[in-house]
Amino acid sequence: MTLFRLLLIALVVLVGSLTASSLWLYLRTTQDYLSQQLAVHGADTATSLGLSLAPVLQAEDWVLAGSMVDAINDSGEYSLLVVEETEGDRRIARQSVFYGEDTPSWFRRMFPLQAPVMTTEVSGGWVTVATLQVQASPARAQDHLWQLTKHLLWVALVLAAIAIALGALLLRRVLEPLQAARRQADGIRKRRYLRQPELPRIRELRSLVLAMNQMVSTSEALFKEQCQRIERLRQQTQLDADTGLGNLSRARNRLGQLTKDREMAGGMVARLHLVGLDKVELARGVDGEQTLMQQLADILNEWVLKLPSARAYRTGFADFLLLLPGSGPSDLAQWESELRQRVLVALRQWGGQRVLLVANTYALNANPVEVEAELEGLLSEALGHNDDSLYLLGEAGAGGGYSLQQQEQQLSRLLSQAPRLLAQPIHDRDGQALFEEVLARFHDGERWLSPGPVMVMVARQQRHQTLDLLVLDTLLARLPEQRPLSVNLTVESVLDPLFLPALRRRLLNHHGQLALELPERAYLVEPELTSRFIEAMAAMSVPVWLDHTTPAGLPLLMQPGLTGIKLDAAYTRDTQHDGTALVEMMVAAAHARGILVVAEQVEDAGLARQLWQLGVDGVQGFAVLAPRPLGPEDGPAPV
Repeated sequence: MTLFRLLLIALVVLVGSLTASSLWLYLRTTQDYLSQQLAVHGADTATSLGLSLAPVLQAEDWVLAGSMVDAINDSGEYSLLVVEETEGDRRIARQSVFYGEDTPSWFRRMFPLQAPVMTTEVSGGWVTVATLQVQASPARAQDHLWQLTKHLLWVALVLAAIAIALGALLLRRVLEPLQAARRQADGIRKRRYLRQPELPRIRELRSLVLAMNQMVSTSEALFKEQCQRIERLRQQTQLDADTGLGNLSRARNRLGQLTKDREMAGGMVARLHLVGLDKVELARGVDGEQTLMQQLADILNEWVLKLPSARAYRTGFADFLLLLPGSGPSDLAQWESELRQRVLVALRQWGGQRVLLVANTYALNANPVEVEAELEGLLSEALGHNDDSLYLLGEAGAGGGYSLQQQEQQLSRLLSQAPRLLAQPIHDRDGQALFEEVLARFHDGERWLSPGPVMVMVARQQRHQTLDLLVLDTLLARLPEQRPLSVNLTVESVLDPLFLPALRRRLLNHHGQLALELPERAYLVEPELTSRFIEAMAAMSVPVWLDHTTPAGLPLLMQPGLTGIKLDAAYTRDTQHDGTALVEMMVAAAHARGILVVAEQVEDAGLARQLWQLGVDGVQGFAVLAPRPLGPEDGPAPV
């Protein structure tokens, strides 16, 4: 029960009690007054009638006396008239019982009017000849009291209603700061920092509003400070100071993760080497070299954001590592020439010489050390050439992959049939499933493909909506009841306003059961469009999770409607190498906003226990449970 309702009930009880008691006292007072008036009326009648009867009774004309008594009795205002001779047996008695015509019997019993019998003596000269008794009838007084009660009751009810209404308005006005304080408390939990600009005049409420405003400011400042600490820690341990790209340690961790990622099932790794960078530093100084690094970082980030799950790292003074999970040689060949040309133009403007790009494929469960050694050998071979810009592909990738035309045909076959859906649960520390993520496997008529290679082909042909809607329609057609599931969306679909109406239509009857996972890259590309998408889903009560979350995506925690985040596997695996500080701070920042945290791609039971100790709400991966078919009709599927 709310405070307003409690106080309103108390107000109704108070006003009702005061109204009822006032009405009761007024009626009792009126009752006593009318009884007294009946007694006065009886006494007056007895006196006047006694004076009129005196000469008649002195002449002993009892017949005329009876006529006079009957005339008085016929008026109906008296219930008893008695004339009794003092020294004889003659007696005139008239008695009648009248009740109010409009007065209910229950009201007469509650508020009876008592008229006393008034006695007087009738004198004839100096001798008392008779005694006269008169009692007034209460019938008309009873009717008057009943009519008065009805009018007073209506007036009391109207006044009570007006008093209650005005009291309710006053209570609502007085309690507005409390309602605003409650919204502020809820806002803190939902990452909304609300403040009350107007301070109430009531001293206690004014102190409460000041305290809540200060609490909101403190909470917002603490969250921003925590995000800044996370960013500083990330820069100190994971980023290159000149470019802001990941450093060598970060690149090796990411490569190790990708070689074990079953969803990507291999990909391409490339190394970009700048020849003559030392001359840039000698000619332009450290500032010139840093400016060039910033330009190169912008070029690489621009390209990375265009490719699914791609990453760029600075691994040495003149070396950059590019990771392209799910891609093949034909994918890299599509854009490597333009990238080398842009980098060469920037390098030549500052006095550099050559740009070398070497690449090779890597397979699932490959040894990261061997992959780096192969790239080193390719770079040594490329340094023996004199080309200004050179692209060299290793033997492992030279004969592999499909041509662009073949990939277009393959993608058409993949999107022409429903994919096979798997579900992988997310468990909390007690072993209870929070929800399950839906994973898709695609068949091109010859073999099953993981999402990684399919995403690369989809990105090239800009068919993201077709892919997302295909998976979503397949899922909704067999969506099990009372089983919370989540499904991934591509970056391009999230950022496309035309995709939202189609998504709304499909989620109209399933928004309570199905959650959506958005890649963090969507926020990095278009923060505003990503925020609008989350707000639209929140309006439909659709849970939204931020997938592959890194410290760069933590500002999105301020966005209302975000249910949880799934930590990027590269960060969670760092906990095995004394990298717990960053993960612990990310978990604390999310929990401070009431957001759940899930660690994904956890394949070691020891790592899972360590992550639970750091406060994560759920763990997903082969350490918990392998993906399984979504429904029994799917049968076994490749993992």
